[in-house]
Amino acid sequence: MAKISRPLSLRDELRAYAAIAAVATTGLGFAVPANAEDASDPPRETETVVVTATRPEQNPYADPEAPYRILRSASGLLTEELQDVPKAITVIPDTVIDDLGATSFRDLFRAQPGVTLGTGEGGNAFGGRIFIRGFDARNDVYVDGVRDPGVGSREVFAVQQIEVLRGPSGAFGGRGTTGGSVSLVTKQPGEGSWGDAEVTVGTDDTRRMTVDVNREITDDLAIRFNGMYHESGVAGRDYVFNNRWGWALAVAYTPTDDLRIGFDAYHMASDYLPDWGHPYDTVNNEPFNVRRENYYGVLARDFGEAFADVYTASIDYSFSDNAKIHSILRYGQSKNAYTASAPEQPNTTLGTVGANAKRRDALTDYWAHQTSLTLQFATGGIEHALVVGYDLSKEEVLNRTRAFTECATLPCTGTAANPRLDLYNPDPTIPFGRATAVTGRPIITTETAAIYAIDTLKFSPQWEALFGVRADRYSADTTGLTPTRSSESEYVNWHAGVSYKPFDYSTLYVSYGSSSNPPCEQLDAFALDYGGCDQRVVTLDPVRNTSLEAGAKFTLFGHLNANAALFQIERTGVAVQNGAAIGEQDQEVIGIELTLAGAITERWSVFGGLSAFDTEVTASPVAAQVGGKFPNVSETSFTLTSRHQITDRLHFGGTATYGSEKYGGSITAGSTKVSGYTRYDLFGGFEIS
Repeated sequence: MAKISRPLSLRDELRAYAAIAAVATTGLGFAVPANAEDASDPPRETETVVVTATRPEQNPYADPEAPYRILRSASGLLTEELQDVPKAITVIPDTVIDDLGATSFRDLFRAQPGVTLGTGEGGNAFGGRIFIRGFDARNDVYVDGVRDPGVGSREVFAVQQIEVLRGPSGAFGGRGTTGGSVSLVTKQPGEGSWGDAEVTVGTDDTRRMTVDVNREITDDLAIRFNGMYHESGVAGRDYVFNNRWGWALAVAYTPTDDLRIGFDAYHMASDYLPDWGHPYDTVNNEPFNVRRENYYGVLARDFGEAFADVYTASIDYSFSDNAKIHSILRYGQSKNAYTASAPEQPNTTLGTVGANAKRRDALTDYWAHQTSLTLQFATGGIEHALVVGYDLSKEEVLNRTRAFTECATLPCTGTAANPRLDLYNPDPTIPFGRATAVTGRPIITTETAAIYAIDTLKFSPQWEALFGVRADRYSADTTGLTPTRSSESEYVNWHAGVSYKPFDYSTLYVSYGSSSNPPCEQLDAFALDYGGCDQRVVTLDPVRNTSLEAGAKFTLFGHLNANAALFQIERTGVAVQNGAAIGEQDQEVIGIELTLAGAITERWSVFGGLSAFDTEVTASPVAAQVGGKFPNVSETSFTLTSRHQITDRLHFGGTATYGSEKYGGSITAGSTKVSGYTRYDLFGGFEIS
């Protein structure tokens, strides 16, 4: 008979169950002597019984024998295993999140190839800003497949896994998704009653506690609660701190095998001190060589506050084995308010630098409703897994402006100027005025209505295809601005991919995808250069993005995914200023990605990859921009996490991360840059009981 292996982590449990069973039978008087069989009886054939099981808290999407390896997506739009989907997709499981020691969205994506961290420059919101394959994705973040608007700080304490769809993904996510999209998959109730608590104590006043509790109240009712409290300083930085707390409650009611009703509630609040880093020496084209710990802010003025409240209701119903419906309704509200000092305009003669305030006080409200129907059927020998549905949403962002009392007793210049600090020995404890009154209440409101269809076709065990199309109608209106802005766009995006499996362990594929960036897509900005709702772009057509990708996916050693992708992304119609007029720019990215995820041996797990791409402005009405690189991105990045299970209880590992240099700028890269870096982290753990 075929041998069935069991997860290493369950061996002790199975031995314990066997011991308990032996004790129980002995106590009940059913003990059997070792020589109970008559010696004259003929020998009987014995059968080996192997029991397999999974921990109740285990990620339901992961390989039970390789927790770094995710077998399938949580999205209902992708009906096949990830290795068969003709598209580059990276999934970061909870085990990797734990081993990386990541406690926030930014922590996690600092160690992902092909993803670059940004900040709130050019009037963008300060928070979790990322670039995927060279393109800004700050508003392309989803939670359980629903767009999560409002740039801010996101936590990972209630996250099961994070899925990154790479390349234009308009057929799956709607507007934006130029370089890709990110979906946070939340922890949901599972079987059994169990709990987990973690306490972290570290340097720089780090204190963190999380709890994860699942309770099966009845056979058809289960709940799961996650809680988090975190406070810490920042290593190598004076004064900077980040405190936050949150909770998430998920309820699942399954009165029948065919019906599931879910409800989720999520709250997270943070209080932090924003940190804009070091001043830049434009003469020598590098950051000033100053003390790393220097903080160039004003403690009496600078602050950061954020919160998020999200409520979700969902229904899943199976009409039959081949037809099921999923519907979700969500309301969310988030706040992102801060005053952050940017060390700008250094004066080397006087040895001073300006602590120039960057401010935001934004409140985001949104409603979203999605319903999808999944049908499995066959036509002419071709098997179909068809998903059809609609997507409705309304988002409203209130960005309050405030009056500030500036420079009460400091050396300032001009009216309401920012203070100037010592370039080499700044004193952030200087006295300063605070906000006085709200002076403006600009609001941008957007509405989206979309329908889509995604069909996975199986022609044979070797050949499959994935076709998807989505039609969107998007509108944006503003109040509180002069002049007011209003824009309406209609656009269609699609995805087509074909995969071929020459062997059971390998898949070759080619795919083509598109996406659109309508005017006023970026809700956190009004600047032309950053996709904001500038009055001059509201009548323009959406920016078009297309991607051609070819890749190979392999399953090695039984539990290791090794994938490679070559891609080209072309972007046309990007609005740029050309003197007093508005022109259109074209852009291109060509690159390669290599990724690993899973287990090489029973005890050795790896996760990471390499991304290398070339960015270029291919056409522009501004001649100086042609041939220019993209700003704010590392064109080469690498990360590898390796974990070794030394014994059944002891593990040890490390992470190596590299990011190449990044250039400053808005539409095209300038001459200013920060150097590339390499970072190493070590981790380990011992299971006490």
